[in-house]
Parts: sequence; structure tokens; C-alpha cells
Amino acid sequence: MSSEATAESEKAAVVADVRGFFLNPDHWIYRSKGTPSEVSPDSVYHISQLQVLFEDRHFHLLTYRAIQELRANGFLREEIVKTDVETFIVVWRSGVRYVRRAIRAHVELAAEYSSELISRATGGYAETLALLGLSRLGLDLLGRSTRSYRGKTWTESGHDLDFIMEKDGIGYGVEVKNTFDYMPSDELSIKLAMCRYLGLRPLFIVRIRHAIQWEQVKEAGGLLYVFKSKIFPPGQEPLVERLWRHMRLPLAIWTDWHPQFYNTIREFIARRR
Repeated sequence: MSSEATAESEKAAVVADVRGFFLNPDHWIYRSKGTPSEVSPDSVYHISQLQVLFEDRHFHLLTYRAIQELRANGFLREEIVKTDVETFIVVWRSGVRYVRRAIRAHVELAAEYSSELISRATGGYAETLALLGLSRLGLDLLGRSTRSYRGKTWTESGHDLDFIMEKDGIGYGVEVKNTFDYMPSDELSIKLAMCRYLGLRPLFIVRIRHAIQWEQVKEAGGLLYVFKSKIFPPGQEPLVERLWRHMRLPLAIWTDWHPQFYNTIREFIARRR
């Protein structure tokens, strides 16, 4: 089979999977990832939410393209809703009636978790949790939001690293991304270049990654650790519960990392370069 034929076959498979999600209440997404939720084939969804729901099997871009095709052929209907936070493209299966109230409630909840306040809280908390975890592994913090190490300073762009840490004379450039989206490819390239220039091993702790990004970090002698669920700080239990119940998004409230975090990073440190 030619590469073009393979790509078309893969595209058709993703379209079929997304289409099945809007038809089959026993679709694999409804049966996976924990306790039951209220989402169903008759629910409304926004596009970035669907990309996250399907990410265990399909890259975000492939899911987006499948949604576009299903919108174009009339299987899905859509409404673009602008809020003070961002603009959401809401989709639902054609034939589902009386969606106005559902769209309004859905967008209000999406805007709540996308707000700057929640983004700062979840981002800052994940960084704090990462710093505590790495400190337990014996890494010493040398700088936070910094671009300098051992007399060298990165000046090619305005970027910095979340942390620079060190253990046994080896430095680590640490980035933490607690977002539903992939780390932007241009940002990843810059952060890897920074680590290379400063003589640091990349240690990137992210909720989700693309396979290409994993390869890029590995080739740079680094580690891209994936923790899958977006981390919320204690006290946000009601919001997390509502987000799971109405959107089935992967969320967690942690006060420490799972043993896999410590085991994986401990092995990475032991390998050195």
C-alpha cells in the first residue's frame, strides 16, 4: 500500500471512530478513564475537548481533521460561541434537538476552567509539585524562571526555563506543562536549544506529548515525562467533579506524584548521558 493510500486509510479510521462516538453509547471513550459521566452521543462538545478525549488513540490534529470532515458532510452541526475567555466551537450530532440550553451551560463551564485564574493556579501548582518531587530525588534548585547556568546566559530569545536544577554536578533544564494542548513545537525547539547551549539535560514534565516531541527530546539526551491528567490543587474538588461529570476530561487532584514519576526520573538520572 502506498503512503498516500495508508494516510487515507488512517484518516478514514479516525473519521469512523469520531462518528461512532456520536452514535454508539458503548463507544470506548464512554467506557474508559474512570467513573461514569453524563456525556453521551447526544451531548454537545467543543473541539479542543474532543481532541483530548481521543488523544489516547489519535493525535489532536487528526481528530480535528475528522471533526472538520464530519462538519462538512453535515453529520455534525456547529456553533461558534465567543466568551471573555476565548472562542469555543461547539459541535453536536445533526438531529439532536433542543441544544440551546446545553450549549450555554457547556460554554460557561468551559470558560470557567479556561480562565486565567484557573490556568495560573493549575500551572503554578504543577510547577510546585514538580519542584518538590525532583527535590525528593536529590536535585538541587539553582534557579527558577531563568536562562543562566555556570556563567552562560541564553540571549537568542526571551525564553527561560521553569527551573534549572543540579545533581552530582550535572545540570537539568526543567519545563513543566500542565495544559490540555501539546507543548508548542517552536517552544519545544527553543527550550531544547537553550539546554544544549547551557549544557543542561532536558527534563520536561508534561501532561501530553506528540510522538515526534518524545523523539526530539530523547535525541537531545533528555526525558519527556507524561503525567496524562491535568493536575488541579486541593480545594478545586467541586470544579474537577463538574468537569469530569459534564465533559469527561482527564483531571486529578494530587498532593504527590505516583511512584512511576520517581522511578522513571530516577532511572533517567542514573543513565546520565
